[in-house]
Amino acid sequence: MRGRLTADIKEEIRQRVDLVELASAHVSLKKAGRHYKGLCPFHQEKTPSFHIDRERGLWHCFGCGEGGDIFDFVMRISSLSFTEAAETLARRAGVRLERSPEEVQQATERDRLYRALEAAVGFFREQLLHPEWGRVAREYLQRRGVDVNAAERFRLGYATPNWDDLLTALGTKGFPAALLSGGGLVHPRSTGDGYYDMFRHRLIFPILDLQDRPVAFGGRALDETSPKYLNSRETAVFVKGRTLYALNWAREAIRQHDEVVVVEGNMDAVTCHQFGITNAVASLGTALTPEQVLALKRFASRAVLVYDADAAGQAAMERAMTLFEEADLPVRVVVLPSGDPDAFLRTEGPQRFQHLLAQAVPIFEYQVDMAASRHDPKTIEGRVRIVDDLIPAMGAVANPVRQAEYIRSLAQRFDLAEDAVRQRLRGRTRGKSHFPGPPQAVPTRDRARDQAERLLVHLMVHEPALRRVVGEALSPDDFQDARYRDLARALYDGPDDAVEGIRQRIDDDGQRLLMQLVFEDPPVVEKEKEKVVKGAIDFIMYREPAAQHRLALARQIQQAQTAGDLEQVRRLQMEYLKLIGLTPAEVPPSRESGQGQPSRKGGEDDGQEEGGA
Repeated sequence: MRGRLTADIKEEIRQRVDLVELASAHVSLKKAGRHYKGLCPFHQEKTPSFHIDRERGLWHCFGCGEGGDIFDFVMRISSLSFTEAAETLARRAGVRLERSPEEVQQATERDRLYRALEAAVGFFREQLLHPEWGRVAREYLQRRGVDVNAAERFRLGYATPNWDDLLTALGTKGFPAALLSGGGLVHPRSTGDGYYDMFRHRLIFPILDLQDRPVAFGGRALDETSPKYLNSRETAVFVKGRTLYALNWAREAIRQHDEVVVVEGNMDAVTCHQFGITNAVASLGTALTPEQVLALKRFASRAVLVYDADAAGQAAMERAMTLFEEADLPVRVVVLPSGDPDAFLRTEGPQRFQHLLAQAVPIFEYQVDMAASRHDPKTIEGRVRIVDDLIPAMGAVANPVRQAEYIRSLAQRFDLAEDAVRQRLRGRTRGKSHFPGPPQAVPTRDRARDQAERLLVHLMVHEPALRRVVGEALSPDDFQDARYRDLARALYDGPDDAVEGIRQRIDDDGQRLLMQLVFEDPPVVEKEKEKVVKGAIDFIMYREPAAQHRLALARQIQQAQTAGDLEQVRRLQMEYLKLIGLTPAEVPPSRESGQGQPSRKGGEDDGQEEGGA
């Protein structure tokens, strides 16, 4: 849709929708100069970091780094795709989106599918409430302690034992069998002469998306039928690996707590909500996916895993931990004494459960404990195996600071050398991250060089006329920092473009940097702007490279002296003197001590002086 939504229609939507009015439904805003400020709706904070530029229709949070336009805000606040956000805003603005006949047909089919799924929710609900047909399911809910309010809120239902009750009921409402099959509600018979209901004699859990639309169902068998739990197959509107049960009901509580509680089953989630743990979601089975973890990260900055106490639940928890580490979403673990969250809440009560949540063990501590329970830490071989067991977990850590802390704590606990653990990690880590684009190590940059590059792109963002001035002196490749290099290239390519045009040519990280610079005023007064730009260009092109060259020569001279290579010393000295504009005869006596080699301190001071210019 982003490519098919014309620039004119997009701009018309942007002009008609007031970003301040749009965001005010989610955050309290106050006028502060030319911007509006408030507490960010995307992360917990006490000091307002969320800014809106009403005139430009842009927003940015200096706390979490998120930002963008009205489309980005709706996508982020409602976890929608760009297509869905554009359609939502178009309806709000009264703008008609142009669609091809194929798109119209696809939209019509999806709408019919959503209506069929909604009708199925109503049918299952009616069966549950029927005095006779739903008695077995209601008795089951009563035994499990699910109250009437929870059953109603989660729209629980009942699928009768017959083979075609749903098929017949929805057929009379005009939904053909082929459409119901496409929604995972019925299945074609092997004989090819009709369809039968997918769910029979099961308690039904409707699975809703973030727009509160039913997209699938989970069914719990009420007899000995296998499998005990059955989910809809994937359809045009349901991808299991991208969906979390109860996220639509939990998202506001997750934002308020800035934490999400992840349980294993649908009933666990329902019980958590019934007992006041309203930031709980379920993973639709035991295997979390990278997409599900990233979906959680959009709502909270940390997570707690509460899986079943049996071996399968513990194994699933350990597998899930790697995904949280790769996503750089801090996660803690609750180890239940027995059973599952549903049973624990009903026997021990919500206060005891909340206490366990508060005492949740950090992820790596739990993994170390598990590894130590499998191997004897008192023996050399046991410690080696413990380290090897933890290699995948440490290798998955995206945050280098956290990884270093894990290595340090592991080495201290088992009296190991940190370097040995680190070497083992480098040698044994194999495989690729579950997430695209693993983070690359950022090389250390000279602070003065970084400031000069940032200042130039900052000024070019605010002053389009400077883009040509800087572009004539520096190419994008002259910027050492990849962030500034990519942004400079986008600015050069659109010397007269507004922020929206620039955003279209850079990746997500570049967009975050751009939005930060948009909402920061450059630290330069108007009358000194030309002088500052010229000085920054001069520093990048000449002074900083010369300083680095002098430092390198000074180090090479020192190394040659240490090695006793007098011929190399003299050659390097001549090169150094030429670089700083002196001849051997002009070298002061104090500089000729040690065969005329400039002191290491002198060389480094030169570099610092140039770097600070």
